[in-house]
Amino acid sequence: MDIDDSLNQNTLDGKFYLILKNISSTNRQERYEAVQNVRKILSVEHNPPIDRVISSGLVPILHKYLVDETDTAIQYEASWALTNVASGSSEHTNYIVENEIHKSIIDLLATSNNIEFLEQNIWALGNIIGDSSQHRDSILNEGIVLHLVEILKTQTKKSLVSNISWTISNLCRGTPRPAFRFIKPLLPSIKSLLLTWNKEVEILSDTLWALSFLTESTSEEKEIFKNILSMGLAEIIIEIIFKSDSNNCIIPGFRTIGNMLSGPDDVTEYLLQCDVLKVFPKFLSSPKASLVKEGYWCLSNITSGPTNQIQRVIDHGLVKIAIETGKKSSIGIDTRREITWAIINAITGASNQQLLYLIRNGCLDCLKKNYGTAQAQANLFHYYLDGITNLLKLFIKQTKETNSLKLFNTHIDREFFDQLLDDINSSPAEFVEDYQRIALAFNQLEQLVEQIVVAKTSKGEDVSETFSDNSFDSTPSKYNLKISEEFGCYEDEDDLVDYEEVEESGEEASDYEEDIAKLNEMDLNDD
Repeated sequence: MDIDDSLNQNTLDGKFYLILKNISSTNRQERYEAVQNVRKILSVEHNPPIDRVISSGLVPILHKYLVDETDTAIQYEASWALTNVASGSSEHTNYIVENEIHKSIIDLLATSNNIEFLEQNIWALGNIIGDSSQHRDSILNEGIVLHLVEILKTQTKKSLVSNISWTISNLCRGTPRPAFRFIKPLLPSIKSLLLTWNKEVEILSDTLWALSFLTESTSEEKEIFKNILSMGLAEIIIEIIFKSDSNNCIIPGFRTIGNMLSGPDDVTEYLLQCDVLKVFPKFLSSPKASLVKEGYWCLSNITSGPTNQIQRVIDHGLVKIAIETGKKSSIGIDTRREITWAIINAITGASNQQLLYLIRNGCLDCLKKNYGTAQAQANLFHYYLDGITNLLKLFIKQTKETNSLKLFNTHIDREFFDQLLDDINSSPAEFVEDYQRIALAFNQLEQLVEQIVVAKTSKGEDVSETFSDNSFDSTPSKYNLKISEEFGCYEDEDDLVDYEEVEESGEEASDYEEDIAKLNEMDLNDD
């Protein structure tokens, strides 16, 4: 801070008197000191006198000095002072834009070679962009993107690059989102930032937030995803998440991946082939509730896909993690809701073999635990009740085909189903048919069980048979997971990537092997 925040009115009046007296002086030193003093009084932390600077007519004079390249010292001070005006309230930022000062600042990005001056001007533009989507679009229309791309090609000063990454993040945010045609030329620079500045958390974080904002649902989602994937950015983001210990990088990185997982099945498939599932144990076992919730939100986007994608989640042991976590009382309501969505989505799209896997691993116990959670969200509750009907149909099929009571005796909780059937009478009208389908299926199952009990009893056979081990794998798992008592989740014990399977598949190597090689050399947690 350049001056004392507690300047009294008399002192401030005196400074303004000298500023107004000397700012247009024929004496160069007096002009310099006047402009510098404007910058200083605007640099106080509390209540800088921006309104007084504007009302005194100083901003147009500062603008004149900003574009005058004959005295770079005065030019720099003017830029700093105008940056402070732009960082004030929305009214102050509007004043800068209405007087088209932002256009002059953008033009100077192409003509100045002074790094400190460039840094100051980019900071000013970042403040203006961050004020509103209207100002953001005005600056995009003036061609800021191409200037930023060119500067990043030649400049490597950390503070300048950090300012640029922050400005790029602001360019990608706001509602509505910017038209992708403006942002598309930045993608190579974004990729370079992620690869080159991989040890700088602040730069990585801002760059990943830019991608997170960019990938949020928009009318241009398909085109955005296509370009991000074609540049190999998904692989880079996944490696950063996997290697980093900083939530400042992990959260926006995972949000970006989650946004893409909520897109078309072919995008999800691409991310699965990039081994995105290897980062999930980091989230699902995190002590940070928001990360756990984010992890299950992403998982629910995968389990809403086709059976082959559901199988990948099963093979990585993530369904077991979801079920075991969902049965615990300690988790928050938001996480509980995302877990319920993940399991219900899996039930909705699962094959019979996968449904059997879900049943044998306790999904009904989890659904019972989260009955109230599902009831609180109408669209979830419809799928929840349909999911239970689907499970009952599998019980009927399996019991009939095996002529065995093991599945019924081991996994049907009569108390839970009694509650469901009792709730038909008090249910809102929109759910009555859903409840009735459950009642019909459960009645069919009970009749079938009764027939089998009669037949077995007549032969002296055991009708109390159960599975001795409730845990069941449809296929031998290559992913060894262990339970974490502290967080109620599973942790990864061995590397989740089945490299042998990848080699045997005969799939072509990634076009981005050099990028991934760089990432494999990263130590993202170095100071």
